[in-house]
Amino acid sequence: MRHPFRTAFAVMLSVVTGSTALAAEQARSGNPRAGREFVGHNCDGCHVVAADQDLRPLIAGYAPSFAAIANRPETTAETLRAFLVRQHGYSNMPYPDLAPADLANVVAYIVSLRHRQPDRHAP
Repeated sequence: MRHPFRTAFAVMLSVVTGSTALAAEQARSGNPRAGREFVGHNCDGCHVVAADQDLRPLIAGYAPSFAAIANRPETTAETLRAFLVRQHGYSNMPYPDLAPADLANVVAYIVSLRHRQPDRHAP
């Protein structure tokens, strides 16, 4: 005898479990487009976050561009994540309390800039 409700429940459970796993993976790996959107609203006052950003930083050369950061030999997703999750020695840099998804998105965006030329107007 078939149990259609049991089968339907098993299918729903696998979909929910799969969706949860996918959401966890996306939070860990990040979305570069969402990261670009986030930094365009939160970091562009001091950093050149993209070559095509609308407004330049308030003080030219004050902070490195995100492309320059991405192209540093020591920059990896792990080093960026470690830097952004703890207080650091730059008292002039606001310390954002990033949600896990925002952190993952920002890291993914910066890593996506590797091997791109740093903006010539930024250090």
